[in-house]
Amino acid sequence: MTNRAGFQFKQFTIYHDRCAMKVGTDGVLLGAWADVIEAKTVLDLGCGTGLIALMLAQRTAPQCRIVGVEIEENAYQQAQENVMMSPWADKVSIIQDNVVHFCQHTLQQFDLIVANPPYFATANKCRDDHREMARYLGNSSHLEWLIAASHCVTEQGKIQFVLPFAAGVQLLEQVTAQNVPLHCERLCEVITKQGKTAQRILLSFVKGQRSALPISSQLTIYTEQHQYHEDVIPLFQPFYLKL
Repeated sequence: MTNRAGFQFKQFTIYHDRCAMKVGTDGVLLGAWADVIEAKTVLDLGCGTGLIALMLAQRTAPQCRIVGVEIEENAYQQAQENVMMSPWADKVSIIQDNVVHFCQHTLQQFDLIVANPPYFATANKCRDDHREMARYLGNSSHLEWLIAASHCVTEQGKIQFVLPFAAGVQLLEQVTAQNVPLHCERLCEVITKQGKTAQRILLSFVKGQRSALPISSQLTIYTEQHQYHEDVIPLFQPFYLKL
């Protein structure tokens, strides 16, 4: 750790003193779980501090190019700063734009698109406008983000989200009900603490109509003794200093 508000990973540091939403387990989960095997181009929607973009930079080949899109000014500037201080300033770029607008207008195509989006559709107004932008979708929705991502994903590419469990189930239902030309090929239920029910869900979508049920798995983050569970140690070990 440093004197500034931030988080030290093994190969890079994420400062988050200017960001409404700080480094959290959800972003680390997606950054570690996302399928980068075939990825030569990556897009991080609503990149915040740049955490996921930099995790994927660490996991991908040097020639891979990663774009993070963030609309909120402070988060955008902090993501740029975090990237410039990292070992991968030459492979990660941060763009200030609305996520849906960017996806609909970019000429780029991406092999992998990831998102740890704002979770809540409506709520009481936050006292902090920056925090409200980070927490709430406003006039948008998770389905709108997913459909927008489908405009710029390659034919064989993947779109991968981390969401609260109920929001993820709702998104799956919406994709089916509205005949969105995407299907969920893989999902992972995330249990925060051993013995509890799933709190989060990781989803992977590909183009085309559903041909089979998604491959399902589970991850547990903490044991009952609040130690990292054996499920996540292999995922987190390349990043966390104390693993």
